[in-house]
Amino acid sequence: MRILLLTQYFAPEVTAASVRLLPLAAGLAARGHQVEVVCEVPNHPEGVVREGYRRRPFVRRRLQGFSVRYVWVRASPVKTQRSRMLFYGSYALSGALAGIAARRPDVVLASSPPLPGAAAAMAVARLRRVPWVMDVRDPWPEAPVALGELSDKRAIAALERLERRLYASAAAVVTVTEPFRDGIVAKLAAPEKVTVIPNGTTDAWLEAGESEEDRRDLGMPEDRFVLTYAGNVGLAQGLDAAIDAAALLDDGFQLQIVGSGPRLESVRERASRLPPGRVVFRGLVPPEAAARYLRASDASLVPLGGIPERQRSVPAKLFDCSAIGRPVIVSAGGEATRLVGAADAALCIPPDDPTELAAAVRRLQGDGALRLRLAENGRAFARQHRREDGIDRFERLLVSTARGER
Repeated sequence: MRILLLTQYFAPEVTAASVRLLPLAAGLAARGHQVEVVCEVPNHPEGVVREGYRRRPFVRRRLQGFSVRYVWVRASPVKTQRSRMLFYGSYALSGALAGIAARRPDVVLASSPPLPGAAAAMAVARLRRVPWVMDVRDPWPEAPVALGELSDKRAIAALERLERRLYASAAAVVTVTEPFRDGIVAKLAAPEKVTVIPNGTTDAWLEAGESEEDRRDLGMPEDRFVLTYAGNVGLAQGLDAAIDAAALLDDGFQLQIVGSGPRLESVRERASRLPPGRVVFRGLVPPEAAARYLRASDASLVPLGGIPERQRSVPAKLFDCSAIGRPVIVSAGGEATRLVGAADAALCIPPDDPTELAAAVRRLQGDGALRLRLAENGRAFARQHRREDGIDRFERLLVSTARGER
């Protein structure tokens, strides 16, 4: 079967999209399917196109058994509502043109956010007269409105109309949590079209949790309790609370932030007021390097800001952090807390609460048995949520869609 995947974000960018879609594309290719990915030239989160991809309308690469076509987008390091809309719109245009030029697929798969990329997939599917499937990692425009990234009422209304049109047009809709499914069904009124295929971890992360890391090799202190956050430094993560929690702790503690994003400089400035060494920044690294930092830490942090609309989501990093074999502090509410709470797989605290986070750190510092229990339960939780299982379900869905059975 020939599968065309349209997604704005993809590897080598380190994003929630690539965490979900790279194993999916590789897994489908390993099962004998011909997969072609159409995505933007790598530029996220800096907004600067990387070397090797500049001044060209598209770039072809071969990754893990499948083809990738990187297309031009209007990238910008300045993140305003206007620059974001131009960024998303340029991918929709470039992605649609590339999809039309590609060999005729049996099925088109689109991943959102952002929503304009899914609109490009709908257009390609209609022109090529094939069915398409929409993978909703986060509802749009609800997510950017909740984060304050989108406020223009006319733009919001237009995107809401587009959202409903896309749901209605797709042969099937996939999403990552049950609360997201409920929200989509309320707009679509066709529950049989909506399937939940959650995120999960990979064997690589589970294997990383079986080895030991020497802190000295990574430049990490051996005499401090190190709590590590690895991922996007953006609006949704609520990392200001983590910096404020670091201020409440003593010099036996270090917060390590591995990653980059639109709020990195703001978080850096906040951390600069603290004693030297209390917070360190490692920058953006490949996933395998992030796994090493997490494994060498005493605990990892999975935060999600306290915006009510965000409580229906589950950070994709939760499963990988659980797999690494170190206790996890989940600073969130809603669905993420429900999942790990049922498995006793993490220490759960309210979002955006520095006092509670500092107390959780002190509790882990002083209770070795608790650390061991959470680490073991976290590994078991991760094994129950493997991406391989999700790939099997995606394959069955895509095959049945291509055959016209949905």
